[in-house]
Amino acid sequence: MAIDLLSDIRPRQYHWTICVRISRIWEFHGRSDDEEIKHLDLVIIDKKGTSMYVEIPPDSIPFLKHHLQEGKIVVIKKFVVEQAKPTYRVVQNPYMIKLNKRTEITPVEPEPAIFPKVTCMLTPFSELEQHRNLKDKFLDVIGQIVAVLNVANFHTAAGKTQTRRTVTLRDISGMTVNLSLAGSRAIEFDGDAIYELGQETPVIAIFVGTLMKGTTGQPSYLTGTSACRWYINDFQIPVIQEYYNMLPSEVDAVEKIELIDNNARQQHVEQKTLLQLKDMDPYVHLNTRLQCTVTITKLAPNQGWYYLACKICNSRSYYKNSAYKCSKDTCPCTEAEDRYKLAFMAADETYELEFVVFDQKAQQLIGKPLQRLQSMYNKFDTPSEISNLIGQRYTFIVKMSAKKSMESDEPSYDVIYIKEQFGRQPNIPVFQKTNSLTAISSSQAVQRNIPSPIPMEPKKIQRKIQHHGININDPSKMQYQHTTDNKQIEVEAYDISNKNDKEQNLGTKRERSSDLTDDENSKGNQSFPGSSKRHKL
Repeated sequence: MAIDLLSDIRPRQYHWTICVRISRIWEFHGRSDDEEIKHLDLVIIDKKGTSMYVEIPPDSIPFLKHHLQEGKIVVIKKFVVEQAKPTYRVVQNPYMIKLNKRTEITPVEPEPAIFPKVTCMLTPFSELEQHRNLKDKFLDVIGQIVAVLNVANFHTAAGKTQTRRTVTLRDISGMTVNLSLAGSRAIEFDGDAIYELGQETPVIAIFVGTLMKGTTGQPSYLTGTSACRWYINDFQIPVIQEYYNMLPSEVDAVEKIELIDNNARQQHVEQKTLLQLKDMDPYVHLNTRLQCTVTITKLAPNQGWYYLACKICNSRSYYKNSAYKCSKDTCPCTEAEDRYKLAFMAADETYELEFVVFDQKAQQLIGKPLQRLQSMYNKFDTPSEISNLIGQRYTFIVKMSAKKSMESDEPSYDVIYIKEQFGRQPNIPVFQKTNSLTAISSSQAVQRNIPSPIPMEPKKIQRKIQHHGININDPSKMQYQHTTDNKQIEVEAYDISNKNDKEQNLGTKRERSSDLTDDENSKGNQSFPGSSKRHKL
């Protein structure tokens, strides 16, 4: 029987026969292990050391899975060769294989004495950062395990609980990187056994199928999910033996670190009122996680509900000269995608502040993915799914938004976790805020019944209304109120559909505002530090 090498097979030919070792096998379920299996994946390697990715669709898994075992050598016939996927490549081969119900898999017995076992393309630690948040390929690394953390449960951005374990690796030069194992991989990794072994001898490990991730201002880290595998102190793998020989005669023992999981972590998050959050110093409490329970009072004006984001760092991106450009000068990314960004005002019994939610956390609040809303609404509309958030009460874990908090009188907070939802409230706090340029003072909260959801006005009309400081209770009736230095001027309700009444009421406003200086009148409808920023609904 003629055996073809993996280096020789090509697409659009179907009579190949290959003899390979199943180097790795895993199930791909999507974002969570709880979802249905999307496909069964393999990495195979032939006698020359050439490797290739193999995919088995769900309908073929029952016919083939019992023939597959990690580490076994098999002969495979009747399969299709295709171009490799452009993203998440586990090996650097331009082609991949797809098996089907007619594929024939036969074990090789006895197995050849000399046959490659592991395939990897190692990335030095010094080059990992340039792969941060990229999705073109998986990364393989080798290093000494110097610390292992216990398994702990954390909440994902989508609000689901995920099991994680962190392993710290160090290379020959002393550079370290953390590797976060998630889901079943976190449980499969025997941290206790590694710790015990690491008290007697250096522990050298190859981790394959990882990705480099990170956020602005935080250290980057490797992550390993379903595609990740590891080989520990396997001296039959030449690169592990070579690495071991380069180590100094004395090395540190493996350290065992107890990690606080999400439930325990939340117990240590301090509960704050919004008045207390208002007085937080952004230079001191920038990365402090805090908890608050609030009711959403209104959507932040002129903020939109999504934006064009850089695919690497999530900063705002712009389309210029037929290409996307990240607003961050140091980011080279030229790809962008729309991303949820929902800003709203929320209050408790003490104060009202701005909060912002992104991506999956915003989707958790809204209940629909961004693409679904985009297919239903114009960019300048406010979806009812979003406006209906007004009056909903939540407990949030938050942290201060750096730039916005440092540039304004009052801080803005990013929601990092939605801890609890209490539903729609019969009334919400309304605040009449006072001038804060010369003194800091708390505001008196009153309760307002929440009206039934009303259709949103067209965007063009909204901008005009917001410019004049007008708030809608009834689509045809409005009430104007303005506060400066605790002095309130009221103008009777008028009908926006009646031009004459509108002009008459604006005249009334001028008469009742005659005691203000021209300079105060010119600033009355502006929003600036120290001026009135809130209009009573």
